[in-house]
Formats: sequence, C-alpha cells, structure tokens
Amino acid sequence: AISGDDASMSRARVLATGLAVLLLTAVSAAQTDPFTFADGRSQAVDVAISSADGASGIVWPETIASKWDTALLRVDAAASDTGTPYVEIASGGLTDRQYLRPGASGPVWLNLSFLSPVLHAGSRVTLRGDGVRLQSADRPATLRLFAAHPDLSKRILVLAPHPDDAEIGTFGAYAGRNATVVTITVGNAGNANYAAVFDDDEATVQYQFKGHVRLIDSITVPWQGGIPPDRCFNLGYFDARLPDMFAKPDAVIPERYGPNTDIGVYRKDNVGSLLSKGSRESTWTNLVDDLVTVLKKVKPTVIFAPQPQLDSHQDHQLTTVALVEALARWKKPVTLLLYTNHADGGAYPYGPAGTIMSLPQAARGALVDRVFSLPVSRDVQRKQLFALESMHDVRYSPMRQYQLAMGDGRTIQPEAPGPMPDITYLRRGPRSDQIFYAYDQDTLKPMIAAYLAARRAPRPARAAQAGGPPVR
Repeated sequence: AISGDDASMSRARVLATGLAVLLLTAVSAAQTDPFTFADGRSQAVDVAISSADGASGIVWPETIASKWDTALLRVDAAASDTGTPYVEIASGGLTDRQYLRPGASGPVWLNLSFLSPVLHAGSRVTLRGDGVRLQSADRPATLRLFAAHPDLSKRILVLAPHPDDAEIGTFGAYAGRNATVVTITVGNAGNANYAAVFDDDEATVQYQFKGHVRLIDSITVPWQGGIPPDRCFNLGYFDARLPDMFAKPDAVIPERYGPNTDIGVYRKDNVGSLLSKGSRESTWTNLVDDLVTVLKKVKPTVIFAPQPQLDSHQDHQLTTVALVEALARWKKPVTLLLYTNHADGGAYPYGPAGTIMSLPQAARGALVDRVFSLPVSRDVQRKQLFALESMHDVRYSPMRQYQLAMGDGRTIQPEAPGPMPDITYLRRGPRSDQIFYAYDQDTLKPMIAAYLAARRAPRPARAAQAGGPPVR
C-alpha cells in the first residue's frame, strides 16, 4: 500500500501538472471548441463545404493517411430549438443520421467513421440537414482522423461505477469478447424506486434491498453479452460516497442512508472469486487496493472506464481517478478506452436509438488523445436493448408497471412516473456506434491532472466543470 505521505506527494505532483495543463486549455478555449486534441496523435485536414444536387457536402481529400479508424468532421452548425434536428450523412450507398442537441449553435463534430468501407480520394460525402443550418462555404471545415486501433481480441477489463453503466457505455465493446466486468458500487442510492412496497420508516431497508437487487443485476445481466457471472464482480462500495472517500482516503465512510460501513454486506452476493467476500471497510484506500488486486488478477490489455472531464457524475469521475492510482502501482502498459454516460444533462447521445453517436456538444473542456468510434451491429444493439431493460433502475419499477397496466385506482400506493422518454437509457444506450476516448498511461496523466486541478478550483469554476446530479 502507498503510505499517506507518498500519496500526498503523488497528488501534489498531479495537481501541479494539472495547473500547467489548465493554462494550455485556457488558451485553446478561445477557439470555442471544448475539445483539445493531443499533438501528433491525429491528422487534421481542412476541407471545403460545397453544394451539389441541393445538399451540402465535402469531397474526400487525397492527403489522408490510409490507416485511420475514426473520422470526425468539425463544422459550425445551428440547430432548431424544437423537434429532433439531425444531419443525414451519406456516401457510396451508406447512410446514417447524427442528431444534434435542439438549440445548439457552434462547433459540431459529425461522425463519418461508418463510411470507411466506401471512402476514397474524390468520394463525395453529402450532409443534408433537417432542422439544422450548416456553415457556408466561405471558410473550411476540419476533418480530423484518428488511428486508435485498440486490440479488442485481448483481455478486457470494464470498470463500471454503478450497475448498468457497463451496459450503457460499453456493451458493444465487451459483448462476445474476453472481458471481465467489475462494478465499483452497488447502486444503493438515488431515487426511491421501490418506496411503494416499503413502509415510510423503512428507508434504510429499502435502499439496502435496492443495493442487493442491483448488485445481482451487475453480475448477471452481462451474461446477455456472453460474459458469465463468474467473470463479473461487484466490489460492494456504496453509491454516492466516492467523493467523501476521496476527500479523506483513510476515513471509513458509511452508506448514504444508514450507519453500515461494511461493504461485505453486499459483496457476499457475488458468484465469482475475484476478491474476498468477507467484511471490509468502506475507504478510498481499500478501493484502490482492491483495484490493484483486480489488475494483477485480470491482467488486462484494454481497460474501459468513464472520462472524468466529460461525465458529470462524481462517482464516474472518481472511479477513473481510483483506477489511475491503481495503475501507478501496477505499472503495466494498457490501452484505456474512456466513455461517458452522463453528459449534457442526460440529453447525450442525442436523438433516437439506433443512430450514430459523436462527441457531446455541451462539453466544458476535455483533453483528448484519440477518439475511437466502434461500430455496433444491429444484432448487438438488440442484445444491448434487452440487457438494459433487464436492469431494475433503467426500467419502470414493478409497482409502476402494474399502475400503467391496471390504473392507479387499483394500486396499493401511487408512485412517481419513473424514467421519462427523453432521458431513458433505452433510448440513449443502443446506437450504431459507441464513442470512446483512447489514451495510454502517459497521455492519460495530463487529462487526469487537469480534471483534478479543476476539481480543486474555487467552487463556481468547479461547478462549471463537474455539474450534474450527485447521485443517480
């Protein structure tokens, strides 16, 4: 284990690096694009927007490196503040739609990656907006190409802050592959989903029940993607407590709705044997130690975890901070593919299920090494939809389903409506691609440093960086 002095020195070095990175980020902020891309890690080419046959578009340039896997086109756009504005992207018989945030105005990154089988020098890519006005031809757009090429045939570790995060953000990546899914918390906080079947004085019991149910979800639902329960493990930590644990690494932090400090109460429900299932105190130090053990046993080549500058949920942000501390002790080379499940107030990704994802439009600044757009087949999208529907916190509660079927007058007790159509993960999850932010350990450090520096900034600046709800 790292001593308290060593840990403090390590965090001080990270903070100092982060302050320097923030100065660079502040300079780039004047360009109005929230994304700062690492030098030499992608290819940027200016292309002209032109009109043909009544549609805007670009001609694929000759100066393109041949080994790219992800292509993003930066254009300025203005979207209608009503309806579901989108840009239809097409070339060589392939078509997909990228939806925009209603009312958005400014830089937008259109995802052209799915066109890779048909693109060659001179190919025309058409861009037809519906409720979207694209920039005119008087200034160039920027085509940025990435060559992440992660080897997903190798051993994969998926880190999920809560039950269902792995299915929302990474199902298309882990399904059918050599993956281990590890969930940090049991998800025993947030909405009182099952209040209708508990008495008013049973709040603690209600949330413990929720934690046990969601832990079982976290180790069984991945089986729908081919990952059996013995290759899944929930660490048993408490939902919405990572910020307090991080602030005081050696302090024992209890559950949010009760006095319990023993994560073993939940961890015992695991089927696998990745970690001991006995009593264990809820501390940041123990969490990092557990992640070190996970790394040593799984020996991953690729790790999926949240992108803390883009994901507004603090449990998500700090899951990756804990991973970084563990990686510093493990000292093995890995490819990190970071995802976001909480961006733009829950509106991202925009539009209906089955359409293409790109970068969020309401990001407040992120240091990006490479972007990787992973195609997801319709078969895997279908499996992801049913995996998400199997998660108790994603679908309506049993009581609410009864209300909807039979009418409120025949229920025991009225219940809150539940997830709304515009934010439900059944819409946001299944997509024709999944977006990941690729880093190695060296390029990860400045991004994490910038996040930590912003976290320690005065409260107004920190609120602008983090935002979002404290719990799900």
